[in-house]
Amino acid sequence: MEKSQPNFWQNAEITNGRMAMMGFFALIVNYGLFGWIIPGIF
Repeated sequence: MEKSQPNFWQNAEITNGRMAMMGFFALIVNYGLFGWIIPGIF
């Protein structure tokens, strides 16, 4: 049981980083195509 804990947190951090990069990519594409940072607000 002790062996599985670090692997879980490492996978969680990797997944969190990947999701953040996908969000930044979506923000850049949205700004490039439509000129809005947040659609409908800015």
